[in-house]
Amino acid sequence: MQKIALLIATAALLSGCVTKMNIEQGNIIDQESYNKLHTGMTRDEVTSLLGTPVMINTFRDNHVDYVYTNKPGYSKGVEKNVVLVFRGNRLVGISPLNVQEFGK
Repeated sequence: MQKIALLIATAALLSGCVTKMNIEQGNIIDQESYNKLHTGMTRDEVTSLLGTPVMINTFRDNHVDYVYTNKPGYSKGVEKNVVLVFRGNRLVGISPLNVQEFGK
């Protein structure tokens, strides 16, 4: 009987120690980096600024999608994305930085 009570008490104490981890995925896109983007940049310059894109569109190789999600353990998550359009090796189009909250 004492073992069961000890087990229940231990489980109750440990349940208060559960934490949710922050989950980050993709390329970090901050406003400062986004502001440095400009048409005429080469693919290598964009890659050195934002990193290698996680999502590569195999159907449209001139479009590059940069996506970043951050979901803190107990609060709303944020998703940021930007689409870059290249002609050859040069950046010719930059979508607005899209920021959306999700979750609870």
